[in-house]
Amino acid sequence: MSENTKNKILNAAESIALRDGAARLTLDAVALEAGLSKGGVLYNYPSKDALVRGMVGRLIEQTEAEMVRIAQSDPEPRGRLLRSYLTVTFPENGSAQAAHGNQVAAVLLTAILTNPSLLEPVRRHFIEIERRLMAEGTEEYMVHIVRLAADGLWLSEMLHMPGPEGEARHAVIRQLFEMTRG
Repeated sequence: MSENTKNKILNAAESIALRDGAARLTLDAVALEAGLSKGGVLYNYPSKDALVRGMVGRLIEQTEAEMVRIAQSDPEPRGRLLRSYLTVTFPENGSAQAAHGNQVAAVLLTAILTNPSLLEPVRRHFIEIERRLMAEGTEEYMVHIVRLAADGLWLSEMLHMPGPEGEARHAVIRQLFEMTRG
């Protein structure tokens, strides 16, 4: 089947995870949502683990492409990848990136609930991102502070835990951006 069919299946899986929750993500539900037979889904993704791996892989590709695009448009070389990481992590409300943030949450929750080992590609991707962040010239400790603070705020929001809201949240994010400039 075509790449278009694979994307249709992955879009359906992400829609289900977002709308109904990761626990309701089944191959039957994906087939119904995608307008395909279960056989068509199984041809491309022979198991739920394979489907979630596909979701995670596509997420990594999309996130990486967006980070690179944002970094390339940043005229200040030092810290530009770290700023692009922050921009992807905290997009403006209503933007395509904000919708992508919901996709991220759905994919990661699906992977964790389905099989935590499916997050291994995400771990490897973060190792690679961190290596590249360190190569930009920002002090190592500053890279860790900014990335871990961003990850913590993002996870807190995803899990609906208490944290800064409104202007306080914006001030935290602005400060993280400032920290990338040394």
